[in-house]
Amino acid sequence: MTPDVALHANGTDITAAIRDRLLSLTVQDEAGVTSDQVTLKLDDRPLSGGRRAALPEIGTRLTVALGARATGLVETGTYIVDEITYSGPPETLTVRARHADMPGPFRTPATRSWDATTLGDIARTLAAGFGYTAVVSPALDAIAVDHADQTEESPMAFLNRLAEAHDGIVKPCAGRLVLAPKGTAKSVSGQPLPELRLRPRDLSTWSYTHAARKDPGQGAGQGDDGGTQAEHWDLGAAELRTETAGTEPRTAVRYTRATDTEAVATARATKAQGDRAKATFRATLPGNPTVAAEQKLVLEGIRPGIPAAWRIAKVTHTLDRSGFITRLEAELFTGT
Repeated sequence: MTPDVALHANGTDITAAIRDRLLSLTVQDEAGVTSDQVTLKLDDRPLSGGRRAALPEIGTRLTVALGARATGLVETGTYIVDEITYSGPPETLTVRARHADMPGPFRTPATRSWDATTLGDIARTLAAGFGYTAVVSPALDAIAVDHADQTEESPMAFLNRLAEAHDGIVKPCAGRLVLAPKGTAKSVSGQPLPELRLRPRDLSTWSYTHAARKDPGQGAGQGDDGGTQAEHWDLGAAELRTETAGTEPRTAVRYTRATDTEAVATARATKAQGDRAKATFRATLPGNPTVAAEQKLVLEGIRPGIPAAWRIAKVTHTLDRSGFITRLEAELFTGT
């Protein structure tokens, strides 16, 4: 199939104007608060008569759609141009734009204290302050937050820190602020993402790595989960207590937590993160714009001993003059 692309700048279709100048286009989609981005490389040699094309303006809103002429295009998102590089020879313009759903106020440091609330209420309060709608998973909504300090910390960094402590993920997109457990295969609308099922014949290349080390030089088998432990100060007993998750050997979490609830949540979240990171799967396949971060990947017909269920953590779509390919990086799926 013939790859295709559509580009709009501030609502104006510029596809025809730059199609012959487009050397490559890369869309990067990552799970979590890491800002998704698009990179365009353009042939910047003079036009006929020595004329020069106008430089793209910082702040331009780029909407990108990828796909194939036979099957149609899939919009990957809207991005704001924030970097332009002119290089040579040959004369080339590199334009980088980051996802438009990370407005300045989300990234502006602020100081505030939160008391006697829940994780869901914090997300809704922050989202409403920027005109967004919070989409909060029931699994995280009612988690109690007795006290939390946001000290010279952006709202996104603060909420992400709280979510990480409960193995959650935060993602702003399309006017929504999604808060959900990692590995639950939710889209930016909070709706379930369709499973991606792949067989070896669907892949151009693939690589599986299992490297779960505990103590230096000591490997851990696929069934050897190990565990984590976190400490908290028990005010009533005036002593330090330890909360655990998983089996020995356990990895200690840095810093003492304020309450037993925080310590338990941190131990469990750290264990879940470690479990997912024990193995990685990377693959390259013919361009497929529907592949997205946070999607559940199911491998079929792979050799025995290789896990079948994965969580896609990063997707890179690349369209250039040699064709359209999709690269994905995945970690073990620990959801249901």
